[in-house]
Amino acid sequence: MTTVDDDGCGLRERKKRMTRSALREAAVRLFGEHGPEAVTVEDICAAAGVSPRTFFNYFASKEETVLPFTADTHDRLVQELRQRPAGEEPLPALHAVLRAAVSRAMLSETWQEEARLLRVHPQLLHRGIAASRSTQGALATGVAERTGRETSDPYVWLVAAVATTAMRVAVDVWQEGTEESDPLAALDQAFQWLEQGLAPPRS
Repeated sequence: MTTVDDDGCGLRERKKRMTRSALREAAVRLFGEHGPEAVTVEDICAAAGVSPRTFFNYFASKEETVLPFTADTHDRLVQELRQRPAGEEPLPALHAVLRAAVSRAMLSETWQEEARLLRVHPQLLHRGIAASRSTQGALATGVAERTGRETSDPYVWLVAAVATTAMRVAVDVWQEGTEESDPLAALDQAFQWLEQGLAPPRS
């Protein structure tokens, strides 16, 4: 019999989450203390108490540890888009699944530091860009399925790109704001403007 915890997650999956979290936390701490160039995969593994072989079961490189969205996140985005109500328009559906994804990311104690590292270390920037494009691709897959169009359709890519940009802007606004600023509120505002056709705010 499989043991299931309170959020419906099996024991095996929970252990995987804990290992992934330990690796991310170790990498973020070491990157912050020494800079990404000076930190090796072996350093991260030693700090997290796992082997390099285990590390590569979760991440393709040391830089990938600080990406907010990874391959499993993208799979989940597509699945959640499939589960949205059939008659829902693309933008509201994307807003809902991205809001849920950001909410999950915020549960990580290192999320804000991960985002900061991606911004201040140019050598990590290309990883952030690649992750953003992968997110856009996942959203495009979901939009294509919901609209009955091909994933190569310009409309599909435009909608996915706009939604991805809205999320990125929301995170940037949050980082530049006060301690009380809320990335979810920033995301909601961004999608509200999109749904209003980007008309200039009245105030």
